Amino acid sequence: MNIAILIPELGGGGAQRVAQIIGDYYCEKGEKVFYFLLESSIGQAYPVKGQIIYTGIKRCEENVIYGNVQVLFRLLWSSCLMRRWKWKYHIDVCISFMEECNYINVLSRGRERVITRICTILSKRNDLEGILFNKNMVRSLYSLADRVVVMSRYGKEDMCKNYGIARKKLIEIPNPAMKAEEIETEREWVYGEKAVICVGRLEPVKQQERIIRAFSYVKSHQPEATLLILGVGPNRKYLQRLCEKYEVDDSVFFIGFTSETGYYLKHSRVFVMASMAEGFPNSMVEAMAHGLPVVTTDCPGACGQIIGLKNYESVDNEIKYGPYGIGTPFITGKVSFGEELSDKEILLGEALLKVLDDEKLYEIYKERSLRRAAMYGLENVMGRWGKLIVND
Repeated sequence: MNIAILIPELGGGGAQRVAQIIGDYYCEKGEKVFYFLLESSIGQAYPVKGQIIYTGIKRCEENVIYGNVQVLFRLLWSSCLMRRWKWKYHIDVCISFMEECNYINVLSRGRERVITRICTILSKRNDLEGILFNKNMVRSLYSLADRVVVMSRYGKEDMCKNYGIARKKLIEIPNPAMKAEEIETEREWVYGEKAVICVGRLEPVKQQERIIRAFSYVKSHQPEATLLILGVGPNRKYLQRLCEKYEVDDSVFFIGFTSETGYYLKHSRVFVMASMAEGFPNSMVEAMAHGLPVVTTDCPGACGQIIGLKNYESVDNEIKYGPYGIGTPFITGKVSFGEELSDKEILLGEALLKVLDDEKLYEIYKERSLRRAAMYGLENVMGRWGKLIVND
């Protein structure tokens, strides 16, 4: 079978990591895998076993620059080019990631099976603008796919209720919990025994500013605490200024993008997330695979489901101790520089403190994280992909 994975690039993001995992898995099974990439200035972060094809197709996501008519024209032109690539490599099934590539996939379809994958909770992403995210556009083009993959119950309901996608066309497949490689190193761990870690792009949707503000509360009660931020992105300078403002800059460490994620997860005490929305956070289940307790805000998406909160269970004004992790109220909205901490940020800080200081609680959630990660094991998840690709 010839499998195509259509994705803008293979930089350091969650969707790119899943594309790598899927492709490598099927390469090892003896299938031919081709990565169709668009033109991008972002370098390759994930090595893959499949063949990389640079299509020369330019991206049209810069909707602030291009008008709607121009974007539609570029999509149609890109789809014509993609149809040739699919024909040249005799593609049997094409799996695409992210809206632009999803649209190109369905518009370029021939005889191959077309599977699109939605990587976020579209209705909650106020930062995504332009015709690519228009409700009519989403409904019309996703309805042309053979199947639309979402990653959580929340994601399925979002596409049904807000975009009118037929429920029978949607299939829920979570991301696999892959333990990051623990590279052998003699380097001394210098971040202490009470290290909080977060992993993700330094972009507004990840809301690391909320984590830093909550950490300032942690630091005022636990002087030995440190915060490690793994990831790159345009918000770094702002986040560094925020650390200075709250006088925690000597305890917050910006690691950047690293191939040694496993090293940092192995030595950290607790994983934290406070995003605006999360389709299905790879970094969270990866942390669980290393036995890290998880503290997360109950943001739209899969976070609540991962830590075992009941379907749409509300986390309003309290810390919720779920079966597999700790949930705190969802936090959203812009923060004024120097603004006092909100009650929800304080609750996030208190939840982190409990894991840092309570050894019994730490051990309980360490064991539960490992148990939860096993449920999202590679074979379990890829079994679902296999049914979709081969048998569906």
